[in-house]
Amino acid sequence: MKVNKVITKEDLKNGYKFNLTVGKLKDFLSKHEIPDSSKVLVERVENKYFENHNWGVYLKDNENTLKNTNGESVKETQSQYIPSWCCVRYEDEKDTLFIDLHY
Repeated sequence: MKVNKVITKEDLKNGYKFNLTVGKLKDFLSKHEIPDSSKVLVERVENKYFENHNWGVYLKDNENTLKNTNGESVKETQSQYIPSWCCVRYEDEKDTLFIDLHY
């Protein structure tokens, strides 16, 4: 996927105030008594959010990241992450942790 917008460490530090944090995750797990053996599912989002709604990605080098002639990482070969929004609990699946990527 083409990378249109990149989220920086500074962006994460100074923005995304309402997104999921480790503290919120711990509180959610405790409040809902999610078992340690629970699987974690992350919501799939469509490319349109990145292509048409200016969503960005946080890039990290991985074992397959290619470098250009200047030694810089090729964005399209890096791992792409996005901030998650919140945890969700469904009454019919109390032993699964669901994480939404948007509200």
